[in-house]
Amino acid sequence: MSTFIPRPPAHAALVVRSLPSASAEERQQILEDVEYNVFAFPAGLLTCDFLSDSGTSAMTDVQWAALMRGDESYGRNWGYYCLLDAFRDIFERGHNRHHIMERVLAGKTDVEFYQTKLLVSSQGGFVNGGRYQLERPNFFILPQGRCAETLLFSIMSSMIAEGYGSHPEHGKPTTIISNGFFDTTGANAAVAGFQLQTFTQPGLTDPFPSELIGVKNNFKGNLDLAATKLYLEGHPGKVSMILVTITNNWAAAQPVSMANIRGAAALARDYSIPLFLDACRFAENAYFIQKYEDGYADKSIADIVQEMFSYAEGFTISLKKDGLANMGGVLCFRDQGMFAQRYEGIGMLLKERQILCYGNDSYGGMSGRDLMAASAGLYQVTDQAYLCNRITQVQSFAQKLQANDIAVLSPPGGHAVYLDMDHFFFGCNRKLEDFAAVGFTLELIKKYGIRAAEAGPFGWAYDLKPVEERAKIPNLVRFAVPRHVYSDEHIDYTVAAIKDLYERRHTVPNAVITRGKHMKLRHFSAGLKPVPVDQAITDSFLGEASRQLGHLSTAVGQDAAAGEELTKALALVAGDWGKTPVPAQLDSTGWISGVSNDGSAVEYSVSIDQASGKAELRFLTEAQPKDNSWEHLVQAALRANKDIEKCYPSISLERFDAIRDLFLTPSPPRDVKLAAWHSCAFSASEGPQWKIYLDPSAAGEEKATQTAREAFSRLGLESGWQLIEGILGPNDRVIYFSLDLASNKEEARVKVYIAHGGGDATSRAVVAEVAQKHASICPDADAFEIQRFFAAMAGGEFGGENKSSGRKSLISCFAFSGKTGERPVGTVHFPVDAYVADDAEVKRRVDRYLVDVGASVAARGRYAMVLAAAQRRPLCEGRGIHAWVSLKQGAGGKRENTLYLCPEMFGPRGPF
Repeated sequence: MSTFIPRPPAHAALVVRSLPSASAEERQQILEDVEYNVFAFPAGLLTCDFLSDSGTSAMTDVQWAALMRGDESYGRNWGYYCLLDAFRDIFERGHNRHHIMERVLAGKTDVEFYQTKLLVSSQGGFVNGGRYQLERPNFFILPQGRCAETLLFSIMSSMIAEGYGSHPEHGKPTTIISNGFFDTTGANAAVAGFQLQTFTQPGLTDPFPSELIGVKNNFKGNLDLAATKLYLEGHPGKVSMILVTITNNWAAAQPVSMANIRGAAALARDYSIPLFLDACRFAENAYFIQKYEDGYADKSIADIVQEMFSYAEGFTISLKKDGLANMGGVLCFRDQGMFAQRYEGIGMLLKERQILCYGNDSYGGMSGRDLMAASAGLYQVTDQAYLCNRITQVQSFAQKLQANDIAVLSPPGGHAVYLDMDHFFFGCNRKLEDFAAVGFTLELIKKYGIRAAEAGPFGWAYDLKPVEERAKIPNLVRFAVPRHVYSDEHIDYTVAAIKDLYERRHTVPNAVITRGKHMKLRHFSAGLKPVPVDQAITDSFLGEASRQLGHLSTAVGQDAAAGEELTKALALVAGDWGKTPVPAQLDSTGWISGVSNDGSAVEYSVSIDQASGKAELRFLTEAQPKDNSWEHLVQAALRANKDIEKCYPSISLERFDAIRDLFLTPSPPRDVKLAAWHSCAFSASEGPQWKIYLDPSAAGEEKATQTAREAFSRLGLESGWQLIEGILGPNDRVIYFSLDLASNKEEARVKVYIAHGGGDATSRAVVAEVAQKHASICPDADAFEIQRFFAAMAGGEFGGENKSSGRKSLISCFAFSGKTGERPVGTVHFPVDAYVADDAEVKRRVDRYLVDVGASVAARGRYAMVLAAAQRRPLCEGRGIHAWVSLKQGAGGKRENTLYLCPEMFGPRGPF
């Protein structure tokens, strides 16, 4: 077997900066001082800063060398010429680059070089040269990208007001269409008076298989061409520009395909509208095209960039991103193209405003040193090895988060990882207007010195938007990765911190705006305050159970109607008792149900198919008595039966009535406290599926076997019972009997539950015996798989002196029906809560087991989602969420695991 060799490093770090040491208490005080605004928190007190990748890159040694060759002359410093020709090389010439900057860096310039290289007149592209840049300027240097946007939109707006670009019939074009406006881009366009229309390709938040990260990409950043065309048809003459952002910073750094850029260009051409690119991360976008788009694998980054920009009339770019520079921006447009013709003379107007606001056109607000660094950075950012390292680091960051059950928008984009905060807070009852994602970023700074940016309801002003626009706002937190700055050590620290907050997500505070709610770009300057979340249950038993059922229904993939049906079914059995408020503590003097381990009268169970990940949700509950007596308990159970039969026509009590006297005896032994439990699952094709659970020891524990035998006989399943009785040993006890309340006798099942081994579920001998018993009577049972399952749930340990003695027994369930004939379907149950210190250990065991048996990614993800829905505290803070885990084997190697989950209305259970 060959040894796996990872991808070789693309760079070495030669300069080290020490990081600060600050306590959580110190950072908390500073957060108060800066009004809890993450942008205002001092960077010097952070360990990792993922606020932005803009201007935060570590420059290369070549850039530092170029910086030392900076020329600070006011008029026509040589950095100006280097930047102009670098743009021609990168965006126009493809692989036929001239690299004139190399002569400047070497200090080998002379008059001939200026005359033959730097001052040559050129026209027709994005960068006019010589006298044409004087006569028809089309290249404008600015301090950064947003300055380029301000310049472009403000001059366009003033010219449109004067009638430029207007249609004689339809009037002034005051709308800009984009695949996604980032915050400053949208704000600049809006301030200039433009209406904004965002048409991002549908499916941005759709699930993406984690195993396909790095293998496939579906270009979620694309412009929705169909929606764009529909809008253009419905608003003739109203659109002044189509702006395609590459990569799509609004849509979580997702790339845009070449086919989409080409399609956008064709639409723009058809409607005589200029196509511009917001090109801040053009090189990263080119890498995605090369790696994932058909027909580009053998093309160089240089050639891909050349083709991308061949479709555009112009572009803005922040050199602080894919320029690897700390400062700089550029606006340029195609000489004598559609844009230049529509806004005739715009170049001179842009130049006038540039000089007036930012400085002479030779530097546009940038120092000569920055011009040289940016010129060198443009070449280095298009290097194949650099791009591979860059994109792979971001992908690895995302994959590490996913491996820790942290949902990210996937596949990851080019410059940042975006946490899916809807998923992060799933089950926590957070509303978008609670700004819980802001609370998360504040906790991240306070606890760990890590800064990230909320990119959701707060940043996009969800609370100020019309209802129809709110649905477009994603709920994300962005971790923008600076280029060349962080190692795997930083990433691993960040992943661990996020994981810890995820485990404590129920206690992460919400946030409120204390100042600046209506400010434009309020996230830069507003004051905020964290709001602690009250963990106390203030609802009724039914209200709290309905909340949990709703979350679990979502977790298993049910639609809203199915969840409502289950809630309705639970309310039916709960009756008046369900309206009782949940007390702060369980009243041990009253009736305590045995349905759930924590004393609540409801338990949830979710079966998950190991291969497909498909799941079914069920609840088990007990109709509560008015008084703590057997008589009232029976009355409550019979009342529930009648109500169920009345509400659900498919329900039949005929078989129950045939055996009722065996279980609901007039005078049971004093320790019998189970009259009947009711379980309900929802089938999309058949609706609610009910069953009833009964206690065979109702006539005495010594008569449990006899009671079960008689019940099987009355139901015509004598031969089935003979199989069961043939495997019963001296330490086996019949503990439950269940019956499907279905009118279809062929489908309806009868189940018998048997406890094994006298209270030790980790006895090697008992485990082997149980596995063999199933294999002997269940046609689909595999003894090895059963023992592997028990070993996994026991943590890999069996036996031991007095270990686990007297805790809980293994349980077998054998299901018979007319359809299966005499041979039962077997299920084994492990009482996992009795053999762990906390639920975190249960999760480790279940996760490890699912991996070991080759369960699908979908099945493992389903378990994580189900657990998140049931969880209301860190898993390490006790045991009690997991009660049982079962394995059911079916024909063809089909295997299902069922998780039995407690509602924990009274908190976690302590250690044994």
